[in-house]
Amino acid sequence: MTQMLIEKLATTLQIPIKRVEEFLSICYIVTHEKNELIEAKNRVFDKLGYIINGAARIYYVNDKGEEISYLLQVNGDVIGDFASYITGEKSQAKIETLLKTEVLYFEKSKLEKFIQQDIFWLGFSKHLSDLAFLSAKQRLDELFFHTPEQRYINLLKRSPEIIQKIPQKYISSYLGITPQSLSRIRKRIF
Repeated sequence: MTQMLIEKLATTLQIPIKRVEEFLSICYIVTHEKNELIEAKNRVFDKLGYIINGAARIYYVNDKGEEISYLLQVNGDVIGDFASYITGEKSQAKIETLLKTEVLYFEKSKLEKFIQQDIFWLGFSKHLSDLAFLSAKQRLDELFFHTPEQRYINLLKRSPEIIQKIPQKYISSYLGITPQSLSRIRKRIF
């Protein structure tokens, strides 16, 4: 692992570098190709990942067979189906890479062994839950309280370099609008 990645993890996860090095002992890196399905629907998601570089979407398929992108995850984001991770129930989500994506994974069972050995890791696990909750709350707040144009502007601010590389159909689905509406918003902004 590079020192830069270790420092970024320390900042993102809000833990000391020494603890990051311990954490990395239970992690592994996987490089996924563009458009690769990371975790198929109807399986338990027993690991979480940290996107080192790349982008992915978490989506559901509705009763009409339409894909609804729920989250767009980019560099520095935690990825996985957190509900499945917590409950041990099968996931209803699909996770697909949108670019060649490098992910640092850790498995729930290995983190639980850490928790049994050191109370610090229980706090870390709680912190992960807090981050997932805050991310979900932010997503809901955007959907309920912001216009599609404001959601698009927020996405541009959050990840300007990635937004150019993700197909418009996934961005519009994430924003909860049609590709045509996204085109109109882009014309107004630019």
